[in-house]
Amino acid sequence: MTPVAGGNAVRRRTTGRRLALGVGALLLAIGLGLAPGLIAVPVLASCASPAPISDAMAKADVVLVGTVTGVENGGRWASVRVEERWLGAGSVPDAIKVHGGPEPGVATSIDRVFGADRYLFFLTDGPGPEYYVDNACTATTIWTEDLAQYRPGGVAPAPDVAADTPGGTSAGADVIPVVALVAALLIVLIAYFVILRSRRRPPDWMR
Repeated sequence: MTPVAGGNAVRRRTTGRRLALGVGALLLAIGLGLAPGLIAVPVLASCASPAPISDAMAKADVVLVGTVTGVENGGRWASVRVEERWLGAGSVPDAIKVHGGPEPGVATSIDRVFGADRYLFFLTDGPGPEYYVDNACTATTIWTEDLAQYRPGGVAPAPDVAADTPGGTSAGADVIPVVALVAALLIVLIAYFVILRSRRRPPDWMR
């Protein structure tokens, strides 16, 4: 009788392990379906420290002040409301798209991730009149009052208003599926170890 009981316990542990691994794989597949583009293929790149604001002003194609009203692609692509046109921005429309990284599914070490903030942007012309390019190597920075000293003469300060995000997808919303997936995987792992531990307890007749 003892060998039979032991064999049953081994089979139950094996079944529980396979079940937990199967559920984990299923949740991982679901998570990948819910959050395409968030699991990105890394591309190595590097850059020197951003140039001082005074030097960067002379090198950027476009310098402007704007507020991020929405983000996508993990926060790397931003919709921006233009508020102050400093240099090379005379023909820039009131609303633009700023790409701080490549297309979904690809990531580099110099990607810039935007928040719902006001920025002093140092941009490069993009593929269209409303598209511009940025990355972590530029002098782009969140707006602070001390940056006003660099404002060119004749540029009127924009009203100091808080950023909102109408019609955009916040960076936090992009992360929600990943957080849910991680939480689900943790629950599966905890359940697996609880089941495994309980299976290792000897039956009542052996105590």
